[in-house]
Amino acid sequence: MKTRRLPSLREMKSIRSVGIRSIPKVQRSGYLDMYTLGREKDRLENEIFSLDKRRSAAAKQLDGVLKRLIQLQKETREGEPVRTHKSMPAKPLKTMSMKY
Repeated sequence: MKTRRLPSLREMKSIRSVGIRSIPKVQRSGYLDMYTLGREKDRLENEIFSLDKRRSAAAKQLDGVLKRLIQLQKETREGEPVRTHKSMPAKPLKTMSMKY
């Protein structure tokens, strides 16, 4: 079942994102606006980079889950026993004597 995606605070526009300032446009410096917008651009680029990394990691995990799911479906259809740790041959345990 898919859940509905609700809007969050990150998606709402703020005074900063709209560009409203307390100083009138005539009195403020364009350099400050360029600096703040440059910092915001860098932050957003870093966020997109990290989101891409998370997306690729999640895609790899999803591929692994889908492959395992297909394998289990084939095993259950064919009636083959599912290989578990108990059905696999176990190696004898290595023991070691200790003196106290």
